[in-house]
Amino acid sequence: MSPKFTTETSNGKDTLVLLSTYSSPIDAHLAKNKLESEGILSFLFDENLVSINPLFNITVGGIKLKVLESDAPKAWEVLQRMQAQPYTNEENQPVHCPRCGATAVTYSHDSDKKVKSFLGFVLAFLTFSLPLLSKDKYKCERCGKEFRRE
Repeated sequence: MSPKFTTETSNGKDTLVLLSTYSSPIDAHLAKNKLESEGILSFLFDENLVSINPLFNITVGGIKLKVLESDAPKAWEVLQRMQAQPYTNEENQPVHCPRCGATAVTYSHDSDKKVKSFLGFVLAFLTFSLPLLSKDKYKCERCGKEFRRE
């Protein structure tokens, strides 16, 4: 359980609240930097643990981005604007879903290869190494279709 931090404000105490969770340290830092560029104080929790061993991501619940409770509405609005930006390809063109044409896509892992993932996990566990996860697929948030990069 995360400790509850407080800070003094003009109307009493202000606590940290969970705004979002991330599985990638890069995504977490992008969100944190965007919030800080908007003047919102933010903190990352469990980042080092997940960075050292990505398999701990499931155990600790991901990298947690927290902000002051008084800043939470503004921070949520900033993150929503940031997430509304489409993924782009190497030519800086938005990536479109081939089925429905939506630009609301996210990176996806090979979810259809559970046996391969299980064997990779077992191999990583036995050899004390980290499995390599490739982000070579996208997933449409509107229709759910997974597709490879063009």
